[in-house]
Amino acid sequence: MSAIYPWQAGLWQSLCHLSQQKRLPHALLLAAPQGLGKAHFARQFAAWRLCEQPSADSVCRVCRSCQLLSTGHHPDLLWVSPDEDDEKGAKASKVIKVAQVRTVVEFATQSAHRQGGQRIVVIEPADALNTASANALLKTLEEPGRDTLFLLLTDKPAALLPTVRSRCQLLPMPLPAPAQALAWLSTQVQPPEMTETLLELARGAPLAAAALQTQPWFSARADLLVDLLAVAQSRLMPLQAAQRWQKLDANEQALAWQSLLDDAVPGAMVADYPTRHSDLRTDMAALLAAVSAQALLNTLYEVVEARRLLGTSVQPQAILEGLWLHWGRETRQKRGSHAG
Repeated sequence: MSAIYPWQAGLWQSLCHLSQQKRLPHALLLAAPQGLGKAHFARQFAAWRLCEQPSADSVCRVCRSCQLLSTGHHPDLLWVSPDEDDEKGAKASKVIKVAQVRTVVEFATQSAHRQGGQRIVVIEPADALNTASANALLKTLEEPGRDTLFLLLTDKPAALLPTVRSRCQLLPMPLPAPAQALAWLSTQVQPPEMTETLLELARGAPLAAAALQTQPWFSARADLLVDLLAVAQSRLMPLQAAQRWQKLDANEQALAWQSLLDDAVPGAMVADYPTRHSDLRTDMAALLAAVSAQALLNTLYEVVEARRLLGTSVQPQAILEGLWLHWGRETRQKRGSHAG
């Protein structure tokens, strides 16, 4: 079972047992927050179902099916996601189109490549099905071909049409217990002392926590907090701060702003609120002492709007300069007053 993550073991055992008892539903909706590895789980379970000589909980790795899967191409596995960028440079689609669903329908009604074998369709993310494509899938989802399994993956189950959800067996993958997540994370990150901070910022999702270390905004947040505090204490002018941050990508800057303020706002309103940026506890406490809860909340609204504008034709530098100027105005208000 080393092919799956520790927090997936219970779900894996349940599905394998149902499969061995020939009681596995033909359509499964795997719902899990981002960062829990649901796509990895689906790949491993698909491999196990397609393996010609599986053990109780693993694949043989030597049969023809396993060899095909190792190449990334198996005639009995269809993975459906929104189309990526094409060769002409068109933007990637955010939806699974009707034409893709037609391919699914055709695939699901054909016989397996290997006699007596399985056909598996994975749709990721299932919430990328729009109304037209979802409706085109309904009949096949309810009555697929013989020995066909659908695996629908989503972190937004409520975004699916009720008619799609009702045709699937819901399989929630909950967040792991903190001790289990920290034990796994401590083998993935350096230094290990950062595991609690990373897991808190990822809201308990271990894979998302491990990925944070490579994110530019995460590396920048400590210096950003220092400059936010410097502006709030009138030791640094807003436009000077904006100038200092020109080299970091605008979207990464906005992410760092939002992460810090998401943490600071409840900290300003609730006594002894534990900060998720636990490694920045001292500077975060200084910020809460220097800036009112209302100023923090108002700026958080501005950051959310800035992130929206960064997806438009407005110049990124102008957006960020506006954000620093707003912060300067807000923090000129009375220091240290707390709402609520």
